Amino acid sequence: MSNEHTAHTRALLIGPFPPPVGGDTVLTANLSRSRFWSEGGIVLDRVDTSAGDRVRLPDERLGPGDLLRGARIVALVASKLRRSDVVLLWCNNRFVVTAGLGIMLCCRVARRPLFVKVFGGYLAERLARLSSPWRRFAVELLRGVDCVFAETKALERELVAGAGLPAGRVALLPNYIPSGVAAAASPGRRFSGKCVFFGQMKREKGIFEIVEAIGAREAFSCDFYGPFAERDRRAFHEAISGHPNLRYRGVVEPGSVIRAAREYDVLLLPTFHPSEGYPAVILEAYAAGIPVVATRWRSIPEIVIDGETGLLVSVHSPSEIIGALDALRAAPGRYETMCRKASEFVRSFSEEEVVGRMLVPAVAAAASRRRRGRRSSTCRP
Repeated sequence: MSNEHTAHTRALLIGPFPPPVGGDTVLTANLSRSRFWSEGGIVLDRVDTSAGDRVRLPDERLGPGDLLRGARIVALVASKLRRSDVVLLWCNNRFVVTAGLGIMLCCRVARRPLFVKVFGGYLAERLARLSSPWRRFAVELLRGVDCVFAETKALERELVAGAGLPAGRVALLPNYIPSGVAAAASPGRRFSGKCVFFGQMKREKGIFEIVEAIGAREAFSCDFYGPFAERDRRAFHEAISGHPNLRYRGVVEPGSVIRAAREYDVLLLPTFHPSEGYPAVILEAYAAGIPVVATRWRSIPEIVIDGETGLLVSVHSPSEIIGALDALRAAPGRYETMCRKASEFVRSFSEEEVVGRMLVPAVAAAASRRRRGRRSSTCRP
């Protein structure tokens, strides 16, 4: 990649970093470490927006501490804008319509190009739930950023058709697998019934459906990895008590999920989490060479091709989970084909493709336009 237009460019990355370990925080940390920034002549500064090591619940109310933290983040961003050529805001759908609006205002006043990536696939619905004046204010600010990156194809469509954002200012930027971690599926691999769950341990991720499905089926086992939502810790441990085929194994360090997943046969993710987008753990399972049993929920069918890279089941359906596992056990050839197709599918979600060919050129082009005093008309490079 040429450095002609990107030398000396400084980008400010605003987003959550671990702890806690979760899809959003790990994705932001991976992005900050990407080699494609330096190869593109871009130096990253960062602002950490993480609320600490506590796992949040869906639609949890904001408290006074959250408001103070948001105000501190906006003030810190404002102080760093003078030294920044481009700003990248990576956030969840709640942050973007609260503290994120203050960051957008700061960037507009400072005339800094701004790219917004919202985790998950819920932003259009979040906007629709706001009061009318607040919704108009949020949409107006979002219409003025250089690009809103949607994590899923469905959200890309909804932000244009439903929320009214300009089509030229919305683009698909999916989650990705860091360079050098994916492995080809092992030829001749057989399904032995070893299942795994990676993710935040809360009921919306379907952990209790997994317990109900296979707790009494000795032919299958499941190991659970991830930080707990305190609301569900005691109930989960009580649910797996007496089932030796179900074990809680703690938290896998960021960057180690793919290596750990290679020890299992299939990822279970019967999620019904309201803000689900393209769960990074699905891509990580594919990169480990194993298929997925996941729910037909929101945009998951965009990345779990039923019968090819995994099997889709209904929400709240332990019977369909066990049916999917029985089907994998009964058809060794089909399982081996799924492993191979999962490995092939994830290649288009590589760091080289998403960061190297999509994101870094767009950021470099925005910085170049700013130096020339030009405003972008599209978020494409």
